This record gives sequence, C-alpha cells and structure tokens, in this order.
Amino acid sequence: MINKTFRRVFLGIGLLTALSVDAQEFDSELQLSNDETVYWYRICNALPGMEDYAMTDYNGMTVLAQFFETVFLLPTETDNYHSQWKLTAGENGKIILTNRATGHQIDSKSSASNDSNHNLTLIDISDTPGFTITSLGDNAFKLESVEDDGVNRCLALAERDSEALTYPESGESTSVIGWKFFPVEIEDAIGSMKGNSTTICVKGKRIYVNGCTEWQLFNTAGEEMPRTVSLPTGVYMVKMPQKTIKMLIP
Repeated sequence: MINKTFRRVFLGIGLLTALSVDAQEFDSELQLSNDETVYWYRICNALPGMEDYAMTDYNGMTVLAQFFETVFLLPTETDNYHSQWKLTAGENGKIILTNRATGHQIDSKSSASNDSNHNLTLIDISDTPGFTITSLGDNAFKLESVEDDGVNRCLALAERDSEALTYPESGESTSVIGWKFFPVEIEDAIGSMKGNSTTICVKGKRIYVNGCTEWQLFNTAGEEMPRTVSLPTGVYMVKMPQKTIKMLIP
C-alpha cells in the first residue's frame, strides 16, 4: 500500500547527449539473478531527496490502472513487491528488469506522452531487449538503450508538468539519469548442503537471514557487527558457510 504523499513523478526516456564522466562497464556491484540465486532490488533515483521514491509497477490493478499507465516513482514501503525488481541477462550484454509482483518488464523503448514533451517509460508484458547499464560512480548507474529509430536514450527521472528532459554535463551520479539499486532481499536456492533455501533481506535498518543459522555480519572495514541491532547507513557483508553476500543499508 502507498502510505506517503504521491508526487507526480514518473520515468522518462530522453535523447542522450555527450557526458563528461567516463562510464565504466556494468560491474559486480549489481548482481544478476539466475536459477540458483535471485536478487531483489529497490531502484531509486540518485537525485538528492528522492531516496524514498522507487520504480513501481501497479499496471493491471483495477483501481489504480488509470493512474499507472507507465512506470512511476512512488514512496512505497521497502517490502512492497511492486517496487522490487530483479536483473537478468538478456542478449548482447543487455540487462532485463523484471517486477516481483507483476512479472512485467521495463520496456527499453519509449512512447511520447500526450500532455508533455517527455517520452514515457512503459511496461512490457512479454519480452524487452533490455538496457545497457554503466556505472556513474558513487554506487549510481545509468540505464540506456538504442531504440527503433536508432537514437540512444537513457532512463531518467521526470515530472509530468516540467520541461522536457535535459542532461547534466557533470555530477551525473546525483542527477536525473543516475539510479541506485538497494538490495532488499536475496533468495538462495542452495543456501545449505541439504538444499534448503536461504533468504536474506533488509527491513528497516537491520539485515535478516532465514534458512541459515551460521552467519556473520561485517562492515567494509572488516569489523564484525552485531546481528540484532539497527545498523548505520552503509555496505555490509553477510558471511555464510557457502558464500558471502554484500548488502546495503540505505
């Protein structure tokens, strides 16, 4: 349920101009899901003040369908499945974003809106070619795609009543084209030697591990942290017998 004030904010795709920051290739900071492990992310815009607004898909819901023709940024709760996405590998190095609640994918092709100069980001209920994801630094990433007209465009925050999107020449990691992926839950199908599943999730400021009792929590300095207290914002390592998982407390 949405229990915070709704802002008229949605996702737009616009023409990508030259950027001053040299973007790196998609790196290990983001984990792709596979048949063994599924990583669920809450994807928020990197613009200051938008940390609580996540990409959300309510398409197909009877009451809200008329308001959610596209993918919106909404201030939903962390455990809302409509605001959780997994990343899987597509063809030619592209990355596909799939919603946890609906199974819909974010379409990498945009559609012009009737009431603004923005290109709206839509939902694809079948298959989409996916996005190229590159690092902008500071844990922010850029999502871009080449559309049918041959123009390269990138996903960006937009407001329906604002002017058409313009792209910054510097500071992209905290701009409308920057996206931060906050891991909220990890489902591991081979979490133990017996094949039992292990689930790791973030709720509030704590990290929970279900299905594995032998785990430790460390900060980036290598210091072991208590497992039963609220944690400061930052990156933490969950060490289990079979693997170590990186989690982020927003």
